[in-house]
Amino acid sequence: MTTPYQTLALPVDSIQSHPENDFTMDESEMQELVASIRSEGLGQLPLVRKLPDGAYQMIAGHRRLEAYRRLAREDAAFRTIPVTLVDDLDDARARVLLNVTNLVTRRLSQEERGARYAAIGREVPALREADPSLKGVRTNDIIARIVTEETGQSVSPATVKRAIAAEKRLRETREQAELLTGDLNENWQVEAQAGVVDPLTLRAISQLPNQKQLDLFVEYQRQEMTLGQLKAHLKASRPKTTADASRALQAAIRSVEEARRMDCEGVPLSQGLIRKLKSLVDQL
Repeated sequence: MTTPYQTLALPVDSIQSHPENDFTMDESEMQELVASIRSEGLGQLPLVRKLPDGAYQMIAGHRRLEAYRRLAREDAAFRTIPVTLVDDLDDARARVLLNVTNLVTRRLSQEERGARYAAIGREVPALREADPSLKGVRTNDIIARIVTEETGQSVSPATVKRAIAAEKRLRETREQAELLTGDLNENWQVEAQAGVVDPLTLRAISQLPNQKQLDLFVEYQRQEMTLGQLKAHLKASRPKTTADASRALQAAIRSVEEARRMDCEGVPLSQGLIRKLKSLVDQL
């Protein structure tokens, strides 16, 4: 997807925000950006498009536009902002450029990067409709081609595929975990939001009393447990059912019979058998 550009200056109040711009900046970061633009200039120009009604809409550069608006209150020189106008840009390609530029102008987490690729992918059907040469080309190939052409940074279809899959796993894990947060201790809620622990394990944790959840979290951090170790710890500490007790009893009986046979034969009891018996008794 190649896009023609031209440069011009526009009044800061004549540019609308893109409705799908979902990134925010805290006040301290905004103040730093304002100071940077005041002392060093704008740097990379924002991207805008012209809407059918003649209005201008921001594609990339919302924070820079906000910084200019703040500066314009103090200095008339900032009442107009230099921008790059993208000619003849429809809604689908505008959303593509919005996401492409966010890939290179912001520090994104793995999940955020995958979400940007996925958002570009949602526009591929419209792009295929407008460009017959894209029909039959795999979506990940199209995404990789667009990102590479627009940013100059080489991205492979395999990279796109992995990022989208990782974002989907993290998002689904977080969404499932959010269903349990009402029963989870606040410490485990943080782990749930981060996607560190899978939903089934979180469900098991959510069924514990709050104090036991807290004790478990302390051990989890103290021992730096892996997910596998956490699952094993949960399994070992869960309340025993009648079936669990029955299995432990049968195993204990077999171990006692083995110990009796060894005693009759004058064979010293092994430490392993002694530890096994103690463990089985604890389970009962």
